[in-house]
Amino acid sequence: MQRFFVENIDGDIAEISGSEAHHLKDVLRKKVGDAVFLFDGKGNECKAEIERIGELEIRLKVVSKEQKDIEPKIKINLFQSIPKLKKFDFIVEKSTELGVSKIIPIISERTIPELSLRAKAKQSRWQKIAMSASKQCGRTVVPEICSVTNFQDAVKSVCISENPSKSISLIPWECEQKNTLKKILSILNSQFSILNLFIGPEGGFSNAEIERACKCGVIPVTLGKRILRTETAPIVVIANILYELEC
Repeated sequence: MQRFFVENIDGDIAEISGSEAHHLKDVLRKKVGDAVFLFDGKGNECKAEIERIGELEIRLKVVSKEQKDIEPKIKINLFQSIPKLKKFDFIVEKSTELGVSKIIPIISERTIPELSLRAKAKQSRWQKIAMSASKQCGRTVVPEICSVTNFQDAVKSVCISENPSKSISLIPWECEQKNTLKKILSILNSQFSILNLFIGPEGGFSNAEIERACKCGVIPVTLGKRILRTETAPIVVIANILYELEC
C-alpha cells in the first residue's frame, strides 16, 4: 500500500496537500474510501481512508495508528564534504535508506568553491530526497538535512555536544594504518548512542584538517587498502557500523 508524508497526524483526522496530494489524486487517481498509509517523519505511522478530495488538499480519517521501532539503536550524524551535487543526491538517498538521523553538508579545504556556493541553495531539494527515500524504505522518521557549514565549525560542534560521554566521532582517512573501524567499534562496544561520521571530499581531507579533528576528539580510522570515492565511503561505513553493532 502507498505511503504518504503528512506534517501532523492530529487525532483521527489528517490532511495532505502540495505534491503529496497531487501524486495521490492525479497520478494514482485515488478515490474517496480508498485506504492509504501515512507517516509524519517523527516515528508515527497510521492507516487512513480518504474522506474528501478537494482542489488543493485531501482530508483523511485515521483508522489505526502505531509507532514503529525500525530505527537504528544509535543515531548516526553524517558530516559529508560536498562533492559534485548529483553525487550528494545519491548520498542523501542511500544514507537515508540505511537509517542516518542527520546529514550535515560541510565545506572542507578541498571542496570546489563553486560547488559550496551552489550547495547552499539545495537544502530544500535534499530534504525532499530524504523524505522520498524514507517513504520508499519504510522509515517513519525523515533525516534532517542541515545547513551547509564549514569543517572547522563542524568538528567544534561535536566537542561541545550535549552528551559527549554518549557520543563517538570517526573520520575515515587513507593515511591511518592502525585503527580499523571494526577495532574501534569493538573497543567502545555499546557505550555510546550517537555516532558522528566525517567523510572527506574528492581529494580527501588535508593533514591540517585531520590534526584539527583529532584535537576535537575525532578518531581517524582506516577503511582498508583501497581508497573509496566520496559517494561510496559513507555507504560502506554506515553499513559496516550497523552490521558490527547489530542495529
